Amino acid sequence: MPAGEFTIGWQGTDATTDVLPGPFPDFLEHSVTLESYWMDKVPVSNGQYQRCVQAGACRPCGQNNIPPQGKDYFTESEYASYPVVNVSWYMARDYCEWAGRRLPTEAEWEKAARGTDGRKYPWGNEPYTEDKANICDRNCPPSVRGTIANPNFNDGYPGPSPVGNYPAGASPYGALDMAGNVWEWNSTEIRLYPYDATDGREDPGGIDIERGWRGSSWANGLWWLRSSVRYHALDFYSWYVLGVRCAATPD
Repeated sequence: MPAGEFTIGWQGTDATTDVLPGPFPDFLEHSVTLESYWMDKVPVSNGQYQRCVQAGACRPCGQNNIPPQGKDYFTESEYASYPVVNVSWYMARDYCEWAGRRLPTEAEWEKAARGTDGRKYPWGNEPYTEDKANICDRNCPPSVRGTIANPNFNDGYPGPSPVGNYPAGASPYGALDMAGNVWEWNSTEIRLYPYDATDGREDPGGIDIERGWRGSSWANGLWWLRSSVRYHALDFYSWYVLGVRCAATPD
């Protein structure tokens, strides 16, 4: 990702939602300038994470029963190319460090997703189509669908899909799965905008800190696909729709 300025946040008419528990409420649109950095093209897969576990540098994932895949999601070879989930912020951080990288900041993640032209989604401002991202569509299992399943779409998967499966949804920089499939941890303590990397929100210390997520998941509806949506949880939290993508600072 080249150095420079970009627009973070979104203040369109759809910037708020009544869905509870909702996202972090502050979407103030403003400009942020970043140095150059690298971002992984796709989320971390089960196969990649298992190599870290085998090396003794990562903790095994908790729950192994991921709806609707069922048992052995983390260990069966058929799911090796699927995104790892059920990782806490600490587990995500440990993986990225083992791989010689780091977690992206909230601002880095958003720039990689939407570029510098203020677009709404990674692919642009055009409405969603089923070739662009994995969402909760007609395939979404009853245990998670609630009222969010959209019967108008069929993205081909009832749960997670292999990473990088929707090239039509690529970001301006070629990053894939930055909308749908799984949420991704970032390094940032969730705070009000404007974003300021020097105000303590990027301090890696402390415990029981709420850290940001980005990207939405296969269990979410259309509203959540916007690249500016901010979600969050305490750093020890893990969930079957929450994974990780790594970044790196150039040498």
